Amino acid sequence: MAQAAVAAPRIGAVVQPEYNGAVAAPNGSTASHAILYRDEVFALDTVKTGASASTELEFLDETTVQVGAGAELRLDNFVYDASSTQGSGQISFTVGAFRYIGGKMTTEENVRLRTPAATMVIRGTELVIYVWPDGQTEVNVISGAVEISDCASGGGRLAMTGMQITVMPDCTTHVAAARSLPSDMAALALPDRSGDATEDGEDEGGRDGHDGADGGEGRDRPSHSNPGNNQGNNKSGGPIN
Repeated sequence: MAQAAVAAPRIGAVVQPEYNGAVAAPNGSTASHAILYRDEVFALDTVKTGASASTELEFLDETTVQVGAGAELRLDNFVYDASSTQGSGQISFTVGAFRYIGGKMTTEENVRLRTPAATMVIRGTELVIYVWPDGQTEVNVISGAVEISDCASGGGRLAMTGMQITVMPDCTTHVAAARSLPSDMAALALPDRSGDATEDGEDEGGRDGHDGADGGEGRDRPSHSNPGNNQGNNKSGGPIN
């Protein structure tokens, strides 16, 4: 007996007003399609941006993920009950630069952000995350806190506002002061690693060439800028229901 395919659940939508080259492919599909403003995204979608592309996604609880150029992420799942404000989710960042801003969910500890080298447990957070093609992961905590586990030990390390944790491809971990980053899409490009100086894994004093983050930014959402000219744009259309 033929069985109807079960549709993946809707988990969010695109909220970047200007289309800038982002595409999505459903689970198991090699065919991708452009995702435009207010297009829906679904669990198990893989989202990609080209060399000069970008997008911004808003999930069911108004959590947002901004995606820089040359990036790839998989939307594993995202569940949210508006009546109880509880939920869970998982997003896998394969490569690229991303800004994650938590929404209304009161059980953010049930959200996992994964990269090839690290797993993050959310504690009410704004993060800028860089993932290089070899899996090296750098997490800059703009506000809030996040628990980061490396790919080997699985043990969690709590990072607070103004901290940066880098997990190397060999699973070693380095701690430093967070980069000083703009609040718009200009932050979402992979930094050049050639000049980075590495510190001992327990050194929290900061790396050479890295400025400390401004802890006064709080959880204000950054402006939603036009990726072409970095001019601010406001969201319209209200939260996703």
